[in-house]
Amino acid sequence: MKIAVSQIPEFQTQCISPLDLAKEITAYHKNGLPKGDPTGWQSLDRHYTVLLGQWTLITGIPGHGKSEFMDALMMNLARDHGWVFSIFSPENQPHEIHVAKLMEKLLRKPFGAGPNERIGSDEIAGAVSWMDAHFRFIKPHPDLQIPNIRAIIDASSRFINKNDELESKVCKYGIVIDPWNELEHRRPQHQSETEYISETLAYVRQFAREFNVHVFMVAHPRILHRDRDGKRPVPTPYDVSGSAHWFNKADNCITVWRDTNPESSTQEVKIYVQKVRFKNVGRPGEITLHYDRVTGTYFEPRPYSYAGREDGRMRQPGDDDEVVAA
Repeated sequence: MKIAVSQIPEFQTQCISPLDLAKEITAYHKNGLPKGDPTGWQSLDRHYTVLLGQWTLITGIPGHGKSEFMDALMMNLARDHGWVFSIFSPENQPHEIHVAKLMEKLLRKPFGAGPNERIGSDEIAGAVSWMDAHFRFIKPHPDLQIPNIRAIIDASSRFINKNDELESKVCKYGIVIDPWNELEHRRPQHQSETEYISETLAYVRQFAREFNVHVFMVAHPRILHRDRDGKRPVPTPYDVSGSAHWFNKADNCITVWRDTNPESSTQEVKIYVQKVRFKNVGRPGEITLHYDRVTGTYFEPRPYSYAGREDGRMRQPGDDDEVVAA
């Protein structure tokens, strides 16, 4: 895959005939529609898999673990399916701290000293070497302290081109932007925020399709007030700051939610898959994962619970609380 970096802002417009697609359509009919790669959690795979050529929105209230979940998903894809990632995550800087956090997920041990067995000094070199083959961290130019979306895409594209020249095998690439609000969002005076977001997300979607990568965008919701029990409601993509286009433009939408009430000791994390554009990738629903604070990893309760519905609709208030086992 060769990405012409200088041409990224403009995608060539052309007309495609169904006859031009006959080979691909025949292959789909024979082999089935393409499915995404499993996430590393069987219960989640029933609702969401990761397919190249798409982009996924991950949202959640600050402190509920959306960045931790993003890192865990990224690690699963790299470890299990050989994915390679370009990462812009200023909230996880300095980069060496981010590497240490990812190392915990890779080795499933804490990095720092404590009561639990920690990562050994003899394990660090091997882990760093493995991670070097799968992760790159975007550091903005000193003169461009806050990059815009096109600068991130440009840096990612240059890395992908260089990596493809060095690799003998075809790689699957992901681009992670965490979070959206850390980008520069200047826009013309005549353009509204809604128009800007629509245009930018359309650009991200087109880039993912054109160059067959998967883009993950982490975005904060607007302020959501607590209920009588002290809990905040589960945000939807429509709650993401700025525009309803977050739901409209995304291929997939995921919300990470947990009970942060100080009186609650649960480490349960709810993952809500609120939109899946194509049925061959998944279907809406919700699952429960358990979070291990020591290693930053997520694991499934056994047997895991399946809280979706057979008709693919998310469970709603008033629905029966039946659990369908895997």
